Amino acid sequence: MMDSPAHGAPRTWREIHLAPVAQLDEGTLERLALELSKRSALPCRAVPPPLAGELPRVPNRPQLDADRLLVSLEPLAEVDAPLVGITAVDIAVPIFAYVFGRARLGGRAVVISLARLDPEHYGLPRDPGLVARRAAAEILHELGHAAGLAHCEDPACLMRFAASVEAADLRGATFCADCAARLPHGLVRSTAGAPQG
Repeated sequence: MMDSPAHGAPRTWREIHLAPVAQLDEGTLERLALELSKRSALPCRAVPPPLAGELPRVPNRPQLDADRLLVSLEPLAEVDAPLVGITAVDIAVPIFAYVFGRARLGGRAVVISLARLDPEHYGLPRDPGLVARRAAAEILHELGHAAGLAHCEDPACLMRFAASVEAADLRGATFCADCAARLPHGLVRSTAGAPQG
């Protein structure tokens, strides 16, 4: 998460835009939009790749630079539709070995990588459904930051910091009541299926 103050009431978002960044297998965006739609009352729409040409890499590493990608994506996002850049390439920032995703508090875009959400990365069998579930949770976590939420201390809250995929799985896929109350209307569904926020 990039640091920046966020003030005021939650903004209103009309939909979530999912965009491929770097390599992404065919059907991935559609699978993620479907999974995210199970958790969010906001429409999720795949949009064309927003970035062209050589993408920024962390110096002396093969990973894409998450913060520089975010800086490139933010001006392309619509005010009422956060832009989610998704890549299968591993991402990082110079001070961390890797990150699952990145967002700026109060920002308009987020970026996530599927690389370390994929069980194949850890030598386990292929499981596109698990990747989609983990990615949807990570997208919501980063959108929480974009909506102005910092990390939460509640161990079961989706806004809890997770340094490993195991920790991300343990924190679950829902926001605690305090965090959910501060999100834009419709970003997450209640357990009964009604919009929260």
